[in-house]
Amino acid sequence: MTVAVYDDLPLGSQRMYSTPDDLKIVNANPQENSINIAIADDYPLLLAGMRESLAHCDDIVVVAECIRMCDLLPQVALKKPGVILLGCEISLDNLAQQLHSIAEHHSDVKVILFTANASLNFHEVALRNGAKGVLLKHCPPELLAKTVRKVSRGNLSFDRTLTDRMLRTLVQRKPTEPPSERTRISSLTRRENQIIIRICEGMRNKEIASKLSISHATVAHHLTSIYRKLGLADRTELLLYAQQNGISQLRAS
Repeated sequence: MTVAVYDDLPLGSQRMYSTPDDLKIVNANPQENSINIAIADDYPLLLAGMRESLAHCDDIVVVAECIRMCDLLPQVALKKPGVILLGCEISLDNLAQQLHSIAEHHSDVKVILFTANASLNFHEVALRNGAKGVLLKHCPPELLAKTVRKVSRGNLSFDRTLTDRMLRTLVQRKPTEPPSERTRISSLTRRENQIIIRICEGMRNKEIASKLSISHATVAHHLTSIYRKLGLADRTELLLYAQQNGISQLRAS
């Protein structure tokens, strides 16, 4: 468990310093297979609540905590968590910008948003811009750890109403008499299946290219072919489609 020591400042103005001289952190030795997580929220009280909810989990280790976005990116670079639990009460435009900033600097980190915003539009923007899950702040405390574990394994964690709505949108956009999903999936090549499985594991194009020993341009070409064959528009729809049709459960080879 990471313990961050704050200055004795009025509530709401405490901050976690970023420099080695200012930041005092005590790290326990995490288990070899533990999930390292960074937590962030504008309010220290909510940050403490996140930490407390995860304190009993032997397999989840809080390695960094921040109350400012400008502190979060440097701490992620330093501590290298696999998951970020991000308290978020911002506009849709700022949400997209914030998620893009995290993905640009730390493409391998999975982001879970922790919010009081129950709007499906908010959740859809989060999903389309790279978040792997959304948790509402009125959820039971035990759901926090369950969601972290689920997302860490490469799964999505969103409100069922949202995913149903997005899947209905996909169906409505397809031709009147489309080929069956089994026919679509069987048209995928072995390499295309490998790429889909890696995407479901949370890999970005650069990581997939390295893993499969192919160029970044070749990965992009395969993705274009996958979208065309399955009638999808982007990576988010591919993730939903793969989970809905069991492609994400296949073993990578």
